[in-house]
Amino acid sequence: MSVIKKIFGFYRLPLYIMVRPIDGFYAMKFENKGRVWLAIVNFLLLFLATAINNQYTSIIVNPRHPLALNSFRDFYMLLGILLLFCISNWSVTCLTNGEGKFKEIFMAVCYAMTPLILTLIPATILSNFISAEETGFYHMLLSVGMIYFVFLVFLGLLTVHNYTVVKAILTILFTFLALLVIVFLVTLLFTLLQQLIVFVSSLYTEIMFR
Repeated sequence: MSVIKKIFGFYRLPLYIMVRPIDGFYAMKFENKGRVWLAIVNFLLLFLATAINNQYTSIIVNPRHPLALNSFRDFYMLLGILLLFCISNWSVTCLTNGEGKFKEIFMAVCYAMTPLILTLIPATILSNFISAEETGFYHMLLSVGMIYFVFLVFLGLLTVHNYTVVKAILTILFTFLALLVIVFLVTLLFTLLQQLIVFVSSLYTEIMFR
């Protein structure tokens, strides 16, 4: 029992946010109860749950070939999406008088991941005991976790930035627009760098042979 109490004590705020999100996010921001290291732990737990889901989900609902799985690639992709969203939201809210700092946005999004963590593992176990006709239960469980995650992210950003509901919705829409712009610029930069490297390499080769 003492071990369980320690685990719940350690993980109290993310679980409390699931039950009472407004109060939980308020405590995170205004009562200084949020911890960046705990947000990182929650992100790592989500990655672990995702890796287990990818590896051990039944073939009935998992079309991915086991040999095609790459945990490092999945980790960097998940981390990239998280950081891109947080950077995009921070850049937009700086222009719209948002009160949230970057670390508060990061903590709010990571704490909101708890429903995904708590549904991925049961869904993985469930997938190995259902037939093809019962896969709807698996997808329904994952959908519940995803919908609640999105709901918590919305409430977290609303509380962190001290926005109204309408302003929070508009800000999130602009956040996705900013995210697309950042992805486009980064892709363009890498393309130009690649072309520059090819040009310099070709020029060097040409000079060496002459």
